[in-house]
Amino acid sequence: MRYIAFVIMVFLLANLIPAFGIYELPTKREQDLYNQLLAEFTKLDIQKKDVNDVINTFDKPLVVTFPCNSTDLNNLVVNVVKTKLARFDETQAHQGDLITGGTYTWQCQITTQEGKITNECNNELRLNPDLLTNGTGIDPRVHQVENLVILYHEFLHGQLMIDAIKSSDKWKQDVCNKSPDGNIDYSYADGSHKIINPLQTQFASKLVENEGGQLIIKEILPSETINGTFSVGVFTKQDYPQYANGIRVTLRGTNIADTMFSSTGTDVTLTGHLVNKTTSGIAWFYIFESQNQTSNTEIKIIPSWVKRTAGLWSNGSITNSDFHKIIEYFIQEGMVSYSETGKNYGAGKIPEWFKKNASWWYEGLIDDSTFTNEIQYLVSVGIIS
Repeated sequence: MRYIAFVIMVFLLANLIPAFGIYELPTKREQDLYNQLLAEFTKLDIQKKDVNDVINTFDKPLVVTFPCNSTDLNNLVVNVVKTKLARFDETQAHQGDLITGGTYTWQCQITTQEGKITNECNNELRLNPDLLTNGTGIDPRVHQVENLVILYHEFLHGQLMIDAIKSSDKWKQDVCNKSPDGNIDYSYADGSHKIINPLQTQFASKLVENEGGQLIIKEILPSETINGTFSVGVFTKQDYPQYANGIRVTLRGTNIADTMFSSTGTDVTLTGHLVNKTTSGIAWFYIFESQNQTSNTEIKIIPSWVKRTAGLWSNGSITNSDFHKIIEYFIQEGMVSYSETGKNYGAGKIPEWFKKNASWWYEGLIDDSTFTNEIQYLVSVGIIS
C-alpha cells in the first residue's frame, strides 16, 4: 500500500487595511524576506497578471497625468504612486478571523489648486515574518507556494488600483469631477477580493504544477449534502502512478468543518459538514508525491478532549493553566514549534480574539489548521509561552 500523509492547511490571506500612521523602516529580517520572495517571484515563468507597475514603484514613482474635459469641474489630474516596504505592525497581525500574512496600504494625499488635482500616494507593503518563515508541519512545497501567493496577493492590491488610474474612463471622469471636499474612489484596489481571489487561485495552480503537483478545487453544494453533512470523492490513487512514494494531500477550504480523509481501496474521500448549510463550501486540495518512503498510512486527527478543553476554556469554565495542556499537546505532536529564545509576554496575556476563535473551533466554525496556525503565531511572538 502506498503511503498517504493527510495534512490540513489554510491560506492566511491578507486584508487591504485603510490605515495611516508614522512610517517605520522594516527590520532586516523583513527586508531579507521581501528580497528573497521578490527574487523568486520575478524568476517565475508562469502565466499571471502583470504586476510590474506596482513592483517598479518601489524603485521610482509612477506618474500618470491626464487632462479633463472642458465640461468637467477640474482641468488636470496628476497621480504619483510610490511604494515602500514598512515594518509589520503586530497590532494588525490578526484581522477579523485570520492571521494576516501581509498588507498593502494605499496612503494618498489629495490637493486641489486652480483646477489641478494632485493625487500623491505613498503606499506601504508589510509582510508578517513570523507567519511567512514558519513552515512547521507544512509540506515545504505548499509553504513556498503560499508565501508567493501572499506576495502576489498584495501586489494585486496595488496593481488593480494602478490599472484604474491608467485606463479606467469612469475613474478618470469621477476624479475630474471631484469637488474640493469630495473623495477619490480607491475601491478598485479590491479590498473585497472579488477579482483577486480567482487570480490568486489560478496563480497557485500554476505554481503547484511547476512543483510537479496538482491543485484540485471542488465546490460542495448544499443540495449535495444531507442536512449539511457531505462525503465527496477527492481522487483515485491510480490517477497518479508517477508518484512512486505515494501521495501527500494538503487541504484548505471555506465554509467546511470537521473534515476527515478516508481511503477505500484506491479511492480517497473527504467527509465533513458545511458551516452554513445554505451556502456552498469550497475545498482546495494540493496533491504532491510524498517525500517519505514508507508503506504506512498516516492520518493526523486531533483528539476530541483537546476540542472540549478549548470549548470549556473559551467560556471561562477552566483556567489558562488548564488551557496550556492544549499548547503542550500541539508542541509534543510536532504541530507547533516552540523556541526558548522567543519573546515572552507571559502566559496570562492571551488576547480576547483568541478565546472567541477557540469557541469557534470547538463549534466547528473554523477548521483544525486555522486554529493550529493561530496557536503557532501566538507561540512564535511569545504571547503564549
